[in-house]
Amino acid sequence: MWRTSSSAERAAWHELRARCDRRVESLLRSVELPDPWDIDEFIDGLERHRRRDVDLCAVSWHLGDSTGAWQRNDDHDVIAYPDNTSTMHQDYIILHEIGHMISGHHGRCVLSVQEAQRRAPDLSPTAFAHLLHRGDVTTEEHEAETIATLIFARITRRTGRRRNSRRTGAAPDDRTAATLARLTSAFDQL
Repeated sequence: MWRTSSSAERAAWHELRARCDRRVESLLRSVELPDPWDIDEFIDGLERHRRRDVDLCAVSWHLGDSTGAWQRNDDHDVIAYPDNTSTMHQDYIILHEIGHMISGHHGRCVLSVQEAQRRAPDLSPTAFAHLLHRGDVTTEEHEAETIATLIFARITRRTGRRRNSRRTGAAPDDRTAATLARLTSAFDQL
């Protein structure tokens, strides 16, 4: 790979990696990695650190769908992850979404006008303006993926032990149920 990459591409990769290393170091100074690893305990620590609830919502995943999503709301965050994959894969997807979260990404829909109209023919022009806002999605995805990889590497180096838990407590409140319905609907349309 490095033989075909330009020095500018290598420099950009090293800057992205350094930025992600700093974000992970900062996060892990405040949020301890549970030993044995448990995503729910990690989320609990993240909630205390950020002073915001994070609701994990399992959704059905189908081949070709996005595997995860993060939605920032005024008073809480929602992370959707597929319920029909391995626990390890679920944890990695959740960590990827946390990567977006700690990077301050805002998310961008990159549907073309034609694709957006096909999926939502009754959508107002104002809503299209939001959907079609474009940003540097590739860099955001690389950052989130790198952060997830760095955290996951620490987890596996630190301990091979893990608990297979998932939040299964009370039913989601109305705001989370509404968010979950929107995310599920969006996944079903992909």
